[in-house]
Amino acid sequence: MAELHILGNIHGASNFKYQSLFCRYSFQAGPNWTVVSGLPEGQTVSGQLGSSQSAVWSHPLDIHYITKGLQGWPKLLLHVSCLDSLGRTWTVGYSCCSLPAVPGYHEIELPCWAPSAATLTDRIRQYFLGGSHQLLQTDIINIGLDRLKLKTESRGTVKLHIDIVLRNFSQFGVEYK
Repeated sequence: MAELHILGNIHGASNFKYQSLFCRYSFQAGPNWTVVSGLPEGQTVSGQLGSSQSAVWSHPLDIHYITKGLQGWPKLLLHVSCLDSLGRTWTVGYSCCSLPAVPGYHEIELPCWAPSAATLTDRIRQYFLGGSHQLLQTDIINIGLDRLKLKTESRGTVKLHIDIVLRNFSQFGVEYK
């Protein structure tokens, strides 16, 4: 069987307007893919924004897949959340990316987005009480078909450092250079 090993880290976030950020992540793959080792989901520690307007998490990623086919190549889904002084948390950004199919080291910057407040009342409530609009169904993040119907706004970016290791893909007629 062909093998894919993903090593690296979720380095951090930048350009968010919230002080204390953390990230929930999950790997999504098709039915042909089986996790041999590693955790397909997790959460980083909470990081404070520094003077450079970035929070550093340096959370390790290590997951090993086996597969019989290329269909359903793994994706990484991110939910960036903030923690306020009262201990409340809410999601402030979503992002998704297909992992590179080329072996080697990759630095990836993922732009994040979030649903925006639709009415003036929602904006006032969000300003004074905190919180933000959140998705009830998170399938919209990686499938994206219904995302066109959403009114969204850009948030910050999340930076990944990833090493991709491929093994036995040449037996399935896959060439990489």
